[in-house]
Amino acid sequence: MKKVAIFYRFLPQYRADFYNKLHDELAQEGVELSLIYGKSIDGNSLKKDEIDLPWATHVQHKIIKIAGIDFMWQPYLRYAKNQDLVIVEQANKLIVNYLLIFYRHFSTFKLAQWGHGRNMQINDKSFANSFKRKLITACDWWFPYTEGVKQYIIDNGFDGNKITVVQNAIDTVTLSKEYDALDESKVTALKETLGIDSENIGLYCGGIYAEKRVDFLIEACDNIRLQVPDFNMVIIGSGNDAHKFKEAQTTRPWLHYLGSKFGAERVPYFKMSSVFLMPGLVGLAILDCFATKTPMITTTYPFHSPEIEYLSNNENGVITANNMESYVAGVVSVLMDKAKLQRLVNGCEKARTIYNNENMVNNFKNGILKCVRSK
Repeated sequence: MKKVAIFYRFLPQYRADFYNKLHDELAQEGVELSLIYGKSIDGNSLKKDEIDLPWATHVQHKIIKIAGIDFMWQPYLRYAKNQDLVIVEQANKLIVNYLLIFYRHFSTFKLAQWGHGRNMQINDKSFANSFKRKLITACDWWFPYTEGVKQYIIDNGFDGNKITVVQNAIDTVTLSKEYDALDESKVTALKETLGIDSENIGLYCGGIYAEKRVDFLIEACDNIRLQVPDFNMVIIGSGNDAHKFKEAQTTRPWLHYLGSKFGAERVPYFKMSSVFLMPGLVGLAILDCFATKTPMITTTYPFHSPEIEYLSNNENGVITANNMESYVAGVVSVLMDKAKLQRLVNGCEKARTIYNNENMVNNFKNGILKCVRSK
């Protein structure tokens, strides 16, 4: 039996379905999957979305400060023993990665990197990204998030035949079914509870931190409200900047901050909303939008995550210019043009059949099998 280990910093709730299905699918192929993970001890812990899996192994890591920079020590090395393949998160601050890059030359395991290829939230010419590029080829296999990341990796010298695009996703199938099955009466009751008597509802659901541009979003909502008098905005999530929404709602009865919600409890809020507003960093939230047929409206923010590739402008969502006037106009145009809104909803419905956990699991499984069976 082949053995594969994935080393990851923490285990967010949205990854549970993926790991469970990958574990089961690989077992059917005669491959034993181990998942070694820690718990967040940085800003990610504020998102309150971490879980445990009974078959996975929790080993806590710690922060080590070197030359004023926070590095992370994960005591996972012993779990690389007797593995055929070790898959690590591509990140400069993970000390264990450097040790594995060295040890792989003297051991039998293969090493794979899984990630974005670069930090897309900072300048590509930064020292951090320049250093990360130098390590792109320091492995035996690559699992990039998207086709765009694959091309970046190839452009920086890695063999394209040893790359498997995973098409990063979440469990959109379950979310889609929950959305489709939800009774409209429950949505109506929830709107009454919130004091909302309107169809023009915007939603934000996700982590709340600087890159999400909370101040920009609040100001945009103020301006949208001037043009769409019955506009309401619902906010779901937590994070370092959540206090800004808490403060804003005290003077805006049409702004509703509801804290963190996960899984099925989020669904009624998506179903009551016409659009999903995220002018800052876009990542996996785009998949929630597809699953719930709630078109995302974002901007040409320069530091989106790779999943922005999934958004086809004016087909399954909208990308406006990165300024207040354009963003507000883009949102208002969708709310006021029901035919345009319906076209975007149809686009989301099509996209949810493409970007889902089932396809990601299948892609990842096939890449693992190809890697461990290759010479």
